[in-house]
Amino acid sequence: MAGDGEGAAGFQALVFGASGVTGYPLLKQLLTYPTPTTFSRVIGVTNRPLKKEVALLPDDARIELYSDLDLTDRNKTLFSIQHIQGIEYTTHVYFAAYSGHGSDYQELKRINTEILTNALGTCELCCPNMLFFTLQTGGKAYGVEFRDKVPYNPPLSESHPRIPEPHASNIFYYDQTDIMARASEGKLWHFCEIRPDAIVGFVPQNNAMNIGQALGLFLSLWREVEGEGSEVRFPGNDEAWKALHTDTSQDILARFHIYASLLPEKTSGRAFNVVDGPAETWERVWPEVCAYFGLRGIAPESAREPFSAQKWMEGHREQWAEWVARHRLKEGALEGTSWKFMQDVIGIPFRRDYDPSAARSIGFTEERAHAEGYKLCFDEMRRARIIP
Repeated sequence: MAGDGEGAAGFQALVFGASGVTGYPLLKQLLTYPTPTTFSRVIGVTNRPLKKEVALLPDDARIELYSDLDLTDRNKTLFSIQHIQGIEYTTHVYFAAYSGHGSDYQELKRINTEILTNALGTCELCCPNMLFFTLQTGGKAYGVEFRDKVPYNPPLSESHPRIPEPHASNIFYYDQTDIMARASEGKLWHFCEIRPDAIVGFVPQNNAMNIGQALGLFLSLWREVEGEGSEVRFPGNDEAWKALHTDTSQDILARFHIYASLLPEKTSGRAFNVVDGPAETWERVWPEVCAYFGLRGIAPESAREPFSAQKWMEGHREQWAEWVARHRLKEGALEGTSWKFMQDVIGIPFRRDYDPSAARSIGFTEERAHAEGYKLCFDEMRRARIIP
């Protein structure tokens, strides 16, 4: 693939949102993928401080971390980036920043288009050697939130048209891709849009919208309270139990970002779904995920209100501090996790499976079983002392 023979020159990468569930694995994958010499420098920028020792990153001098980057402020963004020595040699930019703090759809759109505009504008000024820019979006592009009001025909494919108005105006991903298309027109650099499903992975600092962290903490505490070998009922209804979905492991997602960025002749201006493999159901995945903790994952009871993992966790809040202290775990993870997000994602009662054929058509064929992605996440959580 393109880039395999570029190691001598050494591309330079810039990762926005480097402490997040996508940006963090990008820092690591860029050191070795597609070869250990493809990238000679990896610059990660974050809003919150992130130190190498806290991040559990490889001891590699090529990684540099810079924090206090406020992407909502254009002048501060430019000031921060332009003062990174050698930033002008950046060739590949990976945009994995996101803000979920808007009070409504329009506020979310305003904030997220603003942070992209500020990052892209800064890169155009400070990175004259930029070759490629990846923009990460997701399932909102398919109108998942409005599926009862718009055409919705899974498996979800990049060839599907944008959803119609008035709902299209609530999808900020559309505005972001339009910004990229306008900015790249006639330029020497290219971009593509990358769409994961629910991202399964580990971050060294708390990430409220992280299904892997939430599940790992829930099942660890369940084992502590209910005992090894106990049954854990699926926290959703029969429809959610059997609904097809396609999770995305963070390392596979990171490698696709890199893969696509090194093949501009095949990826420029296009969108790509990224998934672990063929569509799965919680009926098959739940027992395997629970078994990692020595528990027995069982089906929902169709005649009763679904079991709520969110309510169970909130009901055992008094035991959190004792559990952390007993096992000498990292403090703050439980408090920094959104149990509602976990419950909402697991409990989605309809199909949302992605069609991966576009990524496969350009040669990216990496796959893994969905349950394996969760197990890798739990392994990392143990290494970081987030779970025992």
